[in-house]
Amino acid sequence: MNKRKWMIVSLLLMMVSFIPTIKAQAAGAGFTMEAVEPDNQLSDATYFDLQVAPNQSQDLTIRVTNQEDQAIKVAISPNPAFTNRNGTIEYSQHDFPKDSSAQYTISELVSQPQEVQLNPQESKDVTFNLKVPADAFQGTITGGFYAKVVDQTDGVQKQTKETTLSVKNEYALVLGLSLTEDPNQKVSPELKLNDVKPGLADDRTAVLANLQNSEPQAFGSMTVDAKIYKKGDSQVLKETKKENQEMAPNSNYDFAISWDNQPLEAGDYQLKLEANSGSKAWSFERDFTIAADEAKSINKKAVDLPERNYWWWLIILLIVILLVSTYTLGKRKGKQGSR
Repeated sequence: MNKRKWMIVSLLLMMVSFIPTIKAQAAGAGFTMEAVEPDNQLSDATYFDLQVAPNQSQDLTIRVTNQEDQAIKVAISPNPAFTNRNGTIEYSQHDFPKDSSAQYTISELVSQPQEVQLNPQESKDVTFNLKVPADAFQGTITGGFYAKVVDQTDGVQKQTKETTLSVKNEYALVLGLSLTEDPNQKVSPELKLNDVKPGLADDRTAVLANLQNSEPQAFGSMTVDAKIYKKGDSQVLKETKKENQEMAPNSNYDFAISWDNQPLEAGDYQLKLEANSGSKAWSFERDFTIAADEAKSINKKAVDLPERNYWWWLIILLIVILLVSTYTLGKRKGKQGSR
């Protein structure tokens, strides 16, 4: 991402189930999306909240309305829900890598992304096909139809620029999609700790603890408190605590423990991580090692690291030279005096 620009993506509010509610609209987006409710709609939600059966095939229709006084083209993509690096559920990538714990993703079950051309104030229905797998699945498969304006009549992507701040505003809407085969089935989320390794977070030195929700159930309001110690030492070396973390079903993300803009140092360390969400609590301990070549490579790429000051090394060297010279000179004078 260009460090001189901020990208503001306007998404719809999410309900407790972490599915964006729609009639989808956001100030500045220039268009709206609305789900045409199918017969197998489970609830009064204005997104697609569907009870499905193995091997079922059905069409899902979205009504898209242009609110602009000029023609626009809207790209709509059926995307999986995933957990981004900030600990927030997101829907912005069609080809986001499938989690190792997931049976299926929305990208696999819904037909390909589409584009729709809309005249000023025009509405059109866009239809996608959903094909439920033959093998039954547990819990929920979640995602959303992610939509944004890709160009205007002159072929230039819709954007506004504020020259003083060099800000690029890009607006997107999400129309949620939730699939379940058994609405009465209760699935409890489960958190796992995978890899712990040194790395960069927002281009700054950090240790990354990969957290995984291995179950087909979203959850949120999670507090994560991670402490790092030098191995064998009881004093906390680094600590990062974050609240209101969210996790999509069958997803993982790297929880970053800040190194406070200091260079990583090679050595053996221990991570102690506590997480809780509602009545669920998890506790992890993991030893890990930062190799010298890893630290050097990461530090080289990091920003805002303090420049190393070599003057004190030079001062120490000069003191050592002076002491050696004084000692040598004293010995020479001693020998000459003894003569």
